[in-house]
Order: sequence, then structure tokens, then C-alpha cells
Amino acid sequence: MRIIPAALVAVAFSMPLAATAEAAASILGSWNGRGTVRLKDTGQVEPVSCSVRYEAGGGRTFVLNATCATTAGTFQQSGRIVKLGSNSYSGSLYSDQYAVSGKVSISVSGKSQTIRVNSPKGSGSLKLRKR
Repeated sequence: MRIIPAALVAVAFSMPLAATAEAAASILGSWNGRGTVRLKDTGQVEPVSCSVRYEAGGGRTFVLNATCATTAGTFQQSGRIVKLGSNSYSGSLYSDQYAVSGKVSISVSGKSQTIRVNSPKGSGSLKLRKR
């Protein structure tokens, strides 16, 4: 069975709590969408669809849980991200199912976001919309 690349990263910064609540409003909740993944070993590009849920993790940190599907099957990922700027986040993801971790960067614009993932197994890019 092929291993599907997972998007993943973790960093922690601190910020006053009042400002954190405002900053979190843009990413908290459920998002879903589509994109592509490129497997490093074969160079093959596959379509992927994901459903992602973000929850507050304390300070500028957020916890995410994702379910993604490709033609090879469905996989789960979890991770932590940190708010870097007004609309940017960075962190890590891990898939227990495939024992693979990687880095993720997220850019949010209103009710849409772009996710870029890089791991030893591959890379990916997704566009998600808030549900």
C-alpha cells in the first residue's frame, strides 16, 4: 500500500488573551475542501479532499484534526499550529495511520484558506472553505 503524505507543524508563542480571542475567530471551527498531493517516491500527483476542525489550544496555539481522502483511501491527521500574523499560521501534523509527520503553513482570507504541506513522503496544497 502506498503511503499518503500528511500535512503537519508545532510552535508556541504567547499573546494577551483578549487579542488571542479576536485572532482565533478567523480559523476556529470546521473547514472542508480539495487540493492535490505529490508523492516524493513516484512524483505521482493525486487529488485529495479534506475536512479539518480547528480548536483553541491556548495562547496563539490551535489544535487541528483532519480527515482526508485520496484514490488510495482515507487517512486521519492531527496537529498543532501557531498564529504567526494576522492571517498566517504554521505548525505540524502527524498521521498515526501512516506514522508520518510534516510541516504545514496556512493562509486565511475571510471564509477561505490555503494550506501547504510538506513531509518526507510528499507535499500538497489545498483550498478550504469554512462550513
